[in-house]
Amino acid sequence: MRPAHTASQPWLADPPKEVWFILAPAFVPVVIVFLFQDYFLQHQEVTSLWWVVLVLCIDVSHVYSTLFRLYWDKPTFTKYKSLLLTIPLISFIVGFLLHQYDAHIFWRVLAYVAVFHFVRQQYGFMRLYSRKDNSPRISRTWDTVSIYTATLYPLLYWHLHLTNNLSWFVAGDFISIPLSGWDQLLLGLYVFVIASYVIKELWYGYQRRYINIPKNMIMLGTYLSWYVGIVMFKGDLIFTLLNVVAHGIPYMGLIWIYGEKKADRAFSFTWKGVAIFAGALLLLAYLEESFWDVLVWKDHPDIFPFLTHAAPLENPTWLSIVVPLLVLPQITHYVLDGFIWRFRKDSTVRL
Repeated sequence: MRPAHTASQPWLADPPKEVWFILAPAFVPVVIVFLFQDYFLQHQEVTSLWWVVLVLCIDVSHVYSTLFRLYWDKPTFTKYKSLLLTIPLISFIVGFLLHQYDAHIFWRVLAYVAVFHFVRQQYGFMRLYSRKDNSPRISRTWDTVSIYTATLYPLLYWHLHLTNNLSWFVAGDFISIPLSGWDQLLLGLYVFVIASYVIKELWYGYQRRYINIPKNMIMLGTYLSWYVGIVMFKGDLIFTLLNVVAHGIPYMGLIWIYGEKKADRAFSFTWKGVAIFAGALLLLAYLEESFWDVLVWKDHPDIFPFLTHAAPLENPTWLSIVVPLLVLPQITHYVLDGFIWRFRKDSTVRL
C-alpha cells in the first residue's frame, strides 16, 4: 500500500501542459455547450467561422502532426522507411479501387476507419496514464471495458437513431441498425459499467490511498464528451465541437511532448518552435482544403476564393484518383496511428 503523500501521478513529462492540452480539451467544450446552450440549440449548423476553427485549424491540422512524429524525424523515418512509404501507397490503391467501385461505400469505409481511430485514441491515452498501475488483471480489464463503453455506447445509440442532423463525413455514411426497443437495455448496461468502474476505483483508492488522477480524467472526459455530443445533443455543431477538440488537440499535445523529449533533434519544441509547428500544420491543412474546395466540394468560396467559377470534377475516373489522393494524409494518419506509439526501440526518444 502506498501512502497518498508518496504516490506520484503517472504524468508523461510535463503535468501543466498535459492538463491543458491532453485532459482539458474533453471538458472545456462541454462546459461551453452548457454555458451557451441556447446559442447551440439555435445554431446547429457548422458555419464558415466554426468550420475554420474546428475543421481546418484542429481536425485537418492535427492529421499533419504525424509528419513531425515520423516523416520529418530523420532517424525514425530511416528506421521505418519501408513501412512509412508502403502504407500510403497501399492506402491510395485501396481508396482508388473503392471509390471507383462505389463512392458512397468509399466514404462509409472511411467513416468507420475514422471512428476506429477516434475510439482507439481514447483507449491509448487511458493506457498511457495507467502504465505504472500495479493493478490486478481484472482491474485492467475493467478499465478497457469502461473506456470502450464510453465511446461505443454513444456510437451504437447513433446507429439505432440515425438522424439527418449528424453525419461523420457525408450524409448516410453510417449503417442503420434496426434494433428498436433496445434502448433501455443498452442504457442499463451503460450505467452498470459506469457504476462498476466508479466502485472499483473507490475501492482500490481506499485500499492504496491513491487515485490515478490523469487516467480517471481521461475516462471521465471521454464519457462526457461522447455522451453529450452524440446522445444528449444531436446538432452537428455541438458534435463537431466536442468530437474535434477532444481528439485533435490532445493528439497535437502528445506530439509536442514527444518532440520536447527527443534526445537529439534539430527542431526545438519551445514556444517559438510550437508556433512554427502549429503554423506549418495550418498551412498544410489550408492547402489541402483548397484543393478539396476547388476540385470537389465548392462549399467554402469565402475561405478559398480560387477558381470559384470553375466547375467541380465530375468525371468518375478523375474523382476516383483525386478524392483518394486528397484523403491520403488522413487515411495514412489513421493507419499509422496503430504503429506510431509502438516504436519503443527508437533510441532517440526518452518517452
